[in-house]
Amino acid sequence: MSDGDGAVRCVVPDCGDRVVHHHDGGEYGLEDIPELFQLGSTEPDTGERERERLRIQAEEIRELKVLADAYSFDFEPGLIGLCLDLHRFAVTRPETEFTFEQRF
Repeated sequence: MSDGDGAVRCVVPDCGDRVVHHHDGGEYGLEDIPELFQLGSTEPDTGERERERLRIQAEEIRELKVLADAYSFDFEPGLIGLCLDLHRFAVTRPETEFTFEQRF
């Protein structure tokens, strides 16, 4: 998959090329999570390509799931899907903090 493949991956911990979320082409991204839900924080990519990154605690991801369910009719379906995919991924992992990177 290329860098512009429309996907979100977990980069901390390094999960290789495993896709956590496929972007559906809508107007949403990782930066919306801290802005709309006040959870996690964005950080700039230190590489040559600009990619949005979200650093978020496991407990915040659990809260994100609750908020995504509660506001599912208020926000774009793609954003809600992103939130639920992050939760689905995180609940299977023992880590307490994650950094996700979007490539779209």
